[in-house]
This record gives sequence, structure tokens and C-alpha cells, in this order.
Amino acid sequence: MAANRILFDTPVLIDLLERRPRAIARLRVLADQGAKLAVSILSVAEIYSSIKPGEEARTARLLDLFDVIPLSVDLARKTRELVAARRKLGREYTLDDMLIAATAIEFGYMLYTTNRKDFETPRLTFFTPTNQS
Repeated sequence: MAANRILFDTPVLIDLLERRPRAIARLRVLADQGAKLAVSILSVAEIYSSIKPGEEARTARLLDLFDVIPLSVDLARKTRELVAARRKLGREYTLDDMLIAATAIEFGYMLYTTNRKDFETPRLTFFTPTNQS
């Protein structure tokens, strides 16, 4: 069975940085299972723009656990499709969220987020933690 491919959204990374026990336990289980873990460069920027002085080293250690997926023209095009789909449904969106959704879709990741309603788009699958992960 192939390992899970999971793209972490910013709020989940914040839970890890805040050392929330459930978030840390899930990360450990996923790592032990050999899951491929990634973040969008947008999440990296959001995290670094909000940390306090002295948190740089701990933040870098956490982010080193993930592959960082950069932006690209292909992701911009996919984002346009997702924005159009949200507009057609009359749903609000943020550009950051649609870029993160596009990243998950284009690279074949499930999205791990605490804000599913902000991301509901065609072809996006979500990672749902269980008691074991």
C-alpha cells in the first residue's frame, strides 16, 4: 500500500508549533507510517510572518520535516479553475486557500486542515485523522 501524501495547512502547523499534544501525536504516527508530508510555500510564509523573536530555530526545525512545494504558473492556472468553481457556487474564497487547494490537487496530496469549508473544491480530498493517526 502506498504511503499517504499529506499537505499540511497553516492552522495545523500552528497547532504543532504551539505543541498541542494531539497534533504532535498525529505527526509522529504519520511519520512512523512513512507518510509523505508537505507544505505549500504560502504556509511557510504565513508561519514565518507570524512568529515571535526567538522562535526561528524551533520553527525551522518543524518545517524541515516537510517538503516545501513552491508556486508555479501551473498552480496559478489550477487556482483560476478553483476560483471559478467557487464563484459559480456563490462561495467565498481567499486566494491563499485556493492556491493551497490547487497545490494539493496538482501534486496528489490530501489536505490536512481544520477549515474544510474554506477549501471545498472539485477533486480535492481531505486527510481525516483517526484515533491511530
